[in-house]
Amino acid sequence: MDLIWDPVILALFCLTVLCGFVALRPRRRPEVWLLLLTVLLFGLPRAGFVMGQFFLPLPLTHVIVEWLLLRKTSVGTHRHLARYFLLYALVAGFGLVLGLSTGGTRLVAFLEISFYFFAMGLFFYTSETFRQRRHFYLFAHLALGISVAVSLYGIAQKFFGSSVLVPYVTYTSFGQDISQISYSIKTRVLSSYGDPNVLASQLVVFVGISMALIVGRGLSSGTRMLGLFILAVNVVCIVFTGSRAGMLCLALVPMIILYWRSKWAILILPVLLGLGILWLPSVVESSLVGKVSSMGPGIMIDPGDLRAEFPSLAWRLLQAVPLGCGWGNTVTMQVTGLNWDFMMRPAEVIWMGFNSFWLNLFSRLGVPGLVTFVLLLVVLFRYVWAHARMVQDAWVRAFLIGALAGFIGQSVIWLVNNTFMLPGGGLNFWFTMGMLVAGCQAFTEPGYPVELMRPMAPMRSIRSVRC
Repeated sequence: MDLIWDPVILALFCLTVLCGFVALRPRRRPEVWLLLLTVLLFGLPRAGFVMGQFFLPLPLTHVIVEWLLLRKTSVGTHRHLARYFLLYALVAGFGLVLGLSTGGTRLVAFLEISFYFFAMGLFFYTSETFRQRRHFYLFAHLALGISVAVSLYGIAQKFFGSSVLVPYVTYTSFGQDISQISYSIKTRVLSSYGDPNVLASQLVVFVGISMALIVGRGLSSGTRMLGLFILAVNVVCIVFTGSRAGMLCLALVPMIILYWRSKWAILILPVLLGLGILWLPSVVESSLVGKVSSMGPGIMIDPGDLRAEFPSLAWRLLQAVPLGCGWGNTVTMQVTGLNWDFMMRPAEVIWMGFNSFWLNLFSRLGVPGLVTFVLLLVVLFRYVWAHARMVQDAWVRAFLIGALAGFIGQSVIWLVNNTFMLPGGGLNFWFTMGMLVAGCQAFTEPGYPVELMRPMAPMRSIRSVRC
């Protein structure tokens, strides 16, 4: 009965009813679904994410209803891209068979393949449904506005404390006491994402977009000022998250944007490296001190970070499980004396694994999974990059290039955080990538041919000719 009073679920129910009425008008139906999904994924990724023990993200529920039941667009619009998804699907299917045949937990295997594979269906749904130019404009403006609201909400948490956080909106739909979830909320901001690293990972994408709107060619001064405001609030919020990978990307992503604008920007790299060497150690030290103090007096932790050992872990994983352990299994580190080794066993929960998306994917699907996934991303990036340079609209072109630069920064964050499997992670990535591909198609397709009507020649008198 508590779920009845959940404001998020009530709001979603009202929106669903509204969508049902608007769905009777097919011309405006895509805009309603686009608005709903963008708000859920980028504004409230944690809100109403689960209901009871039903672990199905609510945005995916809307996708199933819209795409499978109400959809009228043609299937297979991007067949040249689908072959790479199919290649990754074959590897994921092999991982499912391998995991279940070696004693993997079935529920965990289903949840993992949902996060790592089925979420990609959001890409095809988005790219084949929102194919009009007005759809891309709606998504782009709405996403940038949400980024400002999310950042301001996070900044408010920094100054006013965790009292501004709403349990039903900020973390889960269970109404759990937010002050008892994690010690990090006392020193790091969550905004509506529920996790500082996930928040920083998403804001990095918006940093790339806003930076491109500032330095892009052919843009008005008003657009540049708006981009500067969005960039400022996003950067401040990322700093308040305390995410070291996110702050590192604050130098990486603008560097990519500046290099796109002018090749001479590469000369700034030594200056950024020098600032990073001077600034990053103090940030790490303050973060560790905050963790120790928040855990209580007399608590000591090892300042060593296991993520520094990820390269050696990857090499040992390559030797131990080159084909991966499959879905439903996990690889844990077993220490014997001064040496350590890996041990494969069934996963009890979905979160068992490494705090790195790339390392976790490698441990599940091995070399084939890692290679096919990277190949898929490279193909998508090349597609968007090639089409973005042909877009005549300077604002759209800057948005596309900036989003790609943000995704590069996000992939760097995935090295040291598995934010892909959290709300605001993988679903947002594939939804945005689908919108980028749809935008490329909408703004690079030639317009409808216009037939020039020439004046008709005067009718000449026809004389009958006698034979």
